[in-house]
Amino acid sequence: MNKNQAGSAISSQALYDQQCSKDKPTGPFIIAINLQTPANIGAVYRLADATAAKKIIFVSDNDSDLRNNKVVKATSRNTSLIIDTEIWSHDEFHLNHQQLPDLIAIELTTKATNIFTTCLPFDCSFVIGSERHGIPDTILDNCKAAVKIPMFGINGSMNVSHALALCLYEWHRQHTLTGA
Repeated sequence: MNKNQAGSAISSQALYDQQCSKDKPTGPFIIAINLQTPANIGAVYRLADATAAKKIIFVSDNDSDLRNNKVVKATSRNTSLIIDTEIWSHDEFHLNHQQLPDLIAIELTTKATNIFTTCLPFDCSFVIGSERHGIPDTILDNCKAAVKIPMFGINGSMNVSHALALCLYEWHRQHTLTGA
């Protein structure tokens, strides 16, 4: 007779209680440039919660606040209502980016290094760009480094929120999960 090696599913309430009782580390900042897709914006909020990001700064010259968009709220599982968030114009970003920790672009550039072999700074901000155009050169010029994710298929890139997830968890692997 086979014994269950995987265990059984944890109830929603038990999982919630477990999460509330944990000591939580503080993760990096997330800087999202010109994101357009509500599902990606919602995913960024959910990732910010899952990885204890310090704050999300959305940079866009479109003055609409998508936190109350129903797709954003549903995808984020309402974390859009609790995550510390700021919305900056591009001009505000260029005036204020020096106050942020090191900017690390998640972008395919001529100098991007493999995320899994790069020593990430403890105090940093991950920068992601729009789904279609990536991070503008005017913002890349302010980044200390760029990281990329190795791709093994035909496609050369992945969804921006998935790339952010990999980088945030790699940051945690390097800084908060040792000895855990």
